[in-house]
Amino acid sequence: MTTCLIDALPGEDSLATFLDGPSGRTIALRLAEGPSDRSRAEALVARMYARMGYRTEGLLPEGPGYATLLLAEAGGDDLGTVTVGSGEECLRAEESYPEEIAALRREGRSLCEFNALAMAPGLGSPSALARLFHAALLAGGPILGHTDAVVEVNPTHVRFYERMLGFEKVGVPKSCSRVAAPAVLLIVDLVGGLERARENGGHPERRATDRSLFPLFFNPREGEILEERLSERLFSPARLLRSPRTGSWPSLPEEERSGSCRSGHRPSVPA
Repeated sequence: MTTCLIDALPGEDSLATFLDGPSGRTIALRLAEGPSDRSRAEALVARMYARMGYRTEGLLPEGPGYATLLLAEAGGDDLGTVTVGSGEECLRAEESYPEEIAALRREGRSLCEFNALAMAPGLGSPSALARLFHAALLAGGPILGHTDAVVEVNPTHVRFYERMLGFEKVGVPKSCSRVAAPAVLLIVDLVGGLERARENGGHPERRATDRSLFPLFFNPREGEILEERLSERLFSPARLLRSPRTGSWPSLPEEERSGSCRSGHRPSVPA
């Protein structure tokens, strides 16, 4: 059984922590902020991509419109990461799939993108991956306001994404210049995915009949708490105003740095 501990551990600046039953590890889910967190995520992505023979330079997107999530053993190894890219004009997938992306937008879909996904072999688990994706679906959907998310994956991984996370194929295999390897464009309905999460999350016993990862997602109440915390962090004045690379503050009075951003209006994209 996997037990969720929504309160952060002492000394851990996390969105949530949970005890991963299969591995016995206490895992923290955090929003990667500042140079140290980004370096950790970049190193994990580069290490995992190098194992598969992919190009490893410039894999982690940065700048306006990107939010990187990081899974780590409390006080220990980094286990997984994914970056959610928001914005109608900054999707990396358009480099290889411009016509397919344009067609999706003509259908009225508002698109975000999952980039730089990596899980450390032997350290992560299905439940850890499920919680990482739950956070990504929340970030892309209700928080950033998109209807669907796209991702480019190796053709050999397509069935996993379809079966485990509800993705569907959009295009045929093409060469992805960023990693110098073939890729296939997939899409997931964020509204439908989060509805499946609410119906099945927190019920690992249901995997006896549902082999997807959705029964391993956070339970509905935990999902609500995680959504609230992600929203507060993604749209906090601190995150919106500081440099994503250095974490440095602009020259603003202290009261403006610590003011609330929950006035009912959200900026269109986070920093």
